[in-house]
Amino acid sequence: MWTTYGALVFIYVRNVIDQTFFKRYDILFLIPPMITIGMLWPFYRLSTQDKLMVAEEGRIFEYAIFPSYTIWIVIAIMFFYGFLTYLAFWQKKRIGFRENIWLKWFVGSYLGFVFAFALYIFLVRFHLMDPSYDYLVDLAITAFIGMLAFFGFVQPDVFQGKSIHEVLPFIKYRKTGLSPALSLEMKEKLLQTMQSGKPYLNNELRLDDLAKTLNLSRNQTSQIINEHFNLSFFDFVNQYRIKEAKNLLLQNTARNRTIDHIAYDVGFNNRASFYKAFRKFTNNTPTHYMKHMEAS
Repeated sequence: MWTTYGALVFIYVRNVIDQTFFKRYDILFLIPPMITIGMLWPFYRLSTQDKLMVAEEGRIFEYAIFPSYTIWIVIAIMFFYGFLTYLAFWQKKRIGFRENIWLKWFVGSYLGFVFAFALYIFLVRFHLMDPSYDYLVDLAITAFIGMLAFFGFVQPDVFQGKSIHEVLPFIKYRKTGLSPALSLEMKEKLLQTMQSGKPYLNNELRLDDLAKTLNLSRNQTSQIINEHFNLSFFDFVNQYRIKEAKNLLLQNTARNRTIDHIAYDVGFNNRASFYKAFRKFTNNTPTHYMKHMEAS
């Protein structure tokens, strides 16, 4: 049933990311399809021959409690689960740069399928499409289903450490001229720069600044960060800022400074971004982290 697809996508992604297959509240996912089956039950009870005859004559809804607006509710539920899946998992601690790209493509493929399905219903319902051309929408639906299956198939490689452009042949870095040996050398140089120079303390630090320090192009620097650290540029920088903030929070002098002051000292521009990054990398708030460490 259409209403189960979104729930299955949510459960699948949760299983991949959290390694949790079934939870007790998952039984709630069965409510929409059970309601739909109940509404169509009078038609389902017909014999095979009667079903074929009723379908050919276009009289299915004479045997079902299925108002015309119900299909829009079904489509809304399908869209809801797509957005819920992405929003629920994109900030998970285990989600790195490559896993986040996989999540976007996987959920995006599902949402593309839902959009194509909704478009088909809309065009047919309002007689805006010549029936002889409905195969175009069917092809789009089939393509998105194929993409969904493909991204479901490649997820083990992504979550076991392969870079995105190795797993997904249509995602390629623009030719950067970085050999594997040079890439590793620049990785070490980048680590040394971050540890000794602490450029992350500059709240105006940009990718171009790191590229200039490494004497590399912007694309080359981005490739090194993405491939070797599985992080976006901002997450790569913020992890250093959070590490610095944790040290300051535990120092005795930190008690004389507010958390906001520490946030600015380590390179953040505002309190909100600091709290968001701190929770992402420590799964805690600065205040709770400090209290927990003092208690221990």
